[in-house]
Amino acid sequence: MKNNVISLCALLLLLVGTFSCKKEYGDNQLGPLQDSLADIPVTVTNATYFERFPVIEVKGATAIVPPATTPSPATPTTAQPGAFSITFSIPADKGKIKEITRVATGAAGLNYLQNNVASVATATVPSRAITPNELALNYNGNAANPGTTVTPGNGTNTITFNSSLLAYNDYRNRVGPLLDNGATGLALLGAAPVAVASLTAPVQLSYFFLLTLEDGRQIIPTQVRVRVAL
Repeated sequence: MKNNVISLCALLLLLVGTFSCKKEYGDNQLGPLQDSLADIPVTVTNATYFERFPVIEVKGATAIVPPATTPSPATPTTAQPGAFSITFSIPADKGKIKEITRVATGAAGLNYLQNNVASVATATVPSRAITPNELALNYNGNAANPGTTVTPGNGTNTITFNSSLLAYNDYRNRVGPLLDNGATGLALLGAAPVAVASLTAPVQLSYFFLLTLEDGRQIIPTQVRVRVAL
């Protein structure tokens, strides 16, 4: 009986201690069960899958190589460009999207997205330096106008980025070697856009976007992954 009383008292003391320990969380500190919500949330409305990131699935190019009779993965071509689109949307009461100002890809994409081309023009090729115009880090730019070609909006709270695996491959082959003499530069921009016969480890291309609203505010949504399917 005495042991039961002692156990009950200990349990009561534990309960009192638990409920008396209250931690206050300020505006800049999340509670253990709270989410960090963006002031202007951005949704990818045409995502094929919602995993850790929105995923757009696109059909890769295929070819039949004799003596095989079934198609195998191939590099994108004009006949099989692997076209895809990514549509962004913000709540209607949060403003209108003026443009997609910059697009970057790969492991270092977020860094390139937030830098001017000239600030990363330190790579070299044999015997000479690289000029800023050659480092067309902006995906939808080009060698003549890197970082200045934008995707204009349509006066609404949505905007669509249209591209293809072929365009990505051209960009990767143009810019990758300038970032590094060898395979490293290509890897920084992402994998080659060729499908692999794997459901557990498909080829995925990471895209990063800088959106500008009509009032001048800028948003970097979460990355979007383009999955190359057979």
